[in-house]
Amino acid sequence: MRLIIGFVIVVAVVAGVLLPEVFFVVDETNQAIVTRFNEAQRHTSEPGLYTKTPFIDRVIYLDKRLLVFDAPPDSLLTKDKKRLIIDVYARGRIIDPRKFIEEVATEARGKQRAIEIVSSELRREIGLDNQSEIIEASREQVMANLKEAVRPKLAEFGIAIEDVRIKRADFPDEIAGSVHERMKAERKRKADKERAEGAKKDLEVRADVDKQAAIIRSAAQRDADVIRGCGEAQAIMIFAEAFEQDPEFYTFQRSLEMYASALSQETTIIGQSSDLGSIFEVIRNKVIEASASPTSVDLTGIDSDLPSRCDQLDAESAARKLLSDTFDISLHAFVLNSVVEVEWPDAALGCPVEGQSYDQVVVPGYVMVFDQDNMKYIVNTDSTGLQLAVC
Repeated sequence: MRLIIGFVIVVAVVAGVLLPEVFFVVDETNQAIVTRFNEAQRHTSEPGLYTKTPFIDRVIYLDKRLLVFDAPPDSLLTKDKKRLIIDVYARGRIIDPRKFIEEVATEARGKQRAIEIVSSELRREIGLDNQSEIIEASREQVMANLKEAVRPKLAEFGIAIEDVRIKRADFPDEIAGSVHERMKAERKRKADKERAEGAKKDLEVRADVDKQAAIIRSAAQRDADVIRGCGEAQAIMIFAEAFEQDPEFYTFQRSLEMYASALSQETTIIGQSSDLGSIFEVIRNKVIEASASPTSVDLTGIDSDLPSRCDQLDAESAARKLLSDTFDISLHAFVLNSVVEVEWPDAALGCPVEGQSYDQVVVPGYVMVFDQDNMKYIVNTDSTGLQLAVC
């Protein structure tokens, strides 16, 4: 029994020693190189169980995934003799394990050699560009050039480069503060310029608005004065005509108006009731005296063209509104250049529409010419401004 147990132990020990020397396993992430006396014999990248010659062959495992060659940050000199702290890394994979083993022997040493090559080519490439170009504009081009420069050199070690990236490109600590201050000053200069341009535009807009407001106010005041004058003139004519028709009734009506005005609800009369008669008599006599003045008024002295000019104002206002609505421009932006009185032969007002018939009746009116921003606009109207036409 003891012999059997001893035999089993011996077999287990021999198996434990021989099996690793005979078999080796390749997983999905690795590739294996079998060497004999430090010379590569065969290579396999497919996962599975493989055999080798015990005690003579040695297996070296290499990662077949994408490797990262991360170079430490370095202070590099640019073309304009300024320094930048550049942090770069590259990514690649081992595509020729035999050449890799022959040149660098181990994966760690291969990574170190790749980092040295990337750093050396980066130093040379940075020396070809100015500091501002690297930071602002040409970083992508630098990475592309660097990738093409390291590709053939890493291929000598069996490594295919996939990508090269600059993680950061910063100023050295000793000059970063001054650079930041210059950047702040530059941004402040641009901001001040934008503010100044905005203030200038604001003043221009306000000045234009104030100008337009002054024009509108003066035009409105002018129109109001003209309309008020027309109204007062027409009132005088109406009163004069009324007095001529029935002077006695006119004075009686004016007396009643004066009674209502003089004896309002808050009027207090001190005296006897018989005194009211004398008060009314005084008021009536004063009204008769005031009403007698129109008899000296010569109606022929009143401008007979006044109604026509008032109608012209109505026609001008209507024409302005038509132009404003048509062209979406302020009413007072149109300056009246000239007015000509005409008699239109029909209701078309000189602008007939093809296929439409018009009453053959003479229509008195105007031809008005307006100016606006070096453009002329002609509007035909009737005498009252109720009919308008733009040819």
